[in-house]
Amino acid sequence: MNHEADSFWQKVAKGLARRSGYAPLTPEEAQKEFESLPDTKLSEAEIDAIVDRVTSGELAVWTPTPPADDTTDFDREAIEEDVLQLNRNERQADAETDKLLDELRRKALEDGQADGQEDSTGVGGDQEPPEERD
Repeated sequence: MNHEADSFWQKVAKGLARRSGYAPLTPEEAQKEFESLPDTKLSEAEIDAIVDRVTSGELAVWTPTPPADDTTDFDREAIEEDVLQLNRNERQADAETDKLLDELRRKALEDGQADGQEDSTGVGGDQEPPEERD
C-alpha cells in the first residue's frame, strides 16, 4: 500500500477503536476520569512504610493478592499447578505434563457427538439441517 492508503486505514482504525471503547484515553478524558475518582487518604503508618521501603534501597518481595471482591469458587491450586507445568522451560521434560498436553490435544481434535456417533454427513452436529426462514 502507498502512504495515503496507510494513513487512511490508520485513521479508520483509530476511529473504530475509539467508538468501540478500545482506544487509549485522550489526556482530557484521562484527566476527567482521574478527577471523578474518590479521594483516598493514606494513613501515617502506610506513608512511613512506603518511605522506609523506598529509602532502604532493597527490592520488596511480595505476593500479589486477589481483590477483596474476587469471589470465584474454584480450585486455584490445581490451576496453578497446571499453569506451572504448561509454562515450563522448553527443553525441560516432564512426563506428566506431556501426558496432560496430549490428552488436551486429543480432546480438542475429537470429532463426533456426545454419543460417539457422527451424523450422516460425517461432520458431527445436528441430525437435521436448520429450518429455513423467510
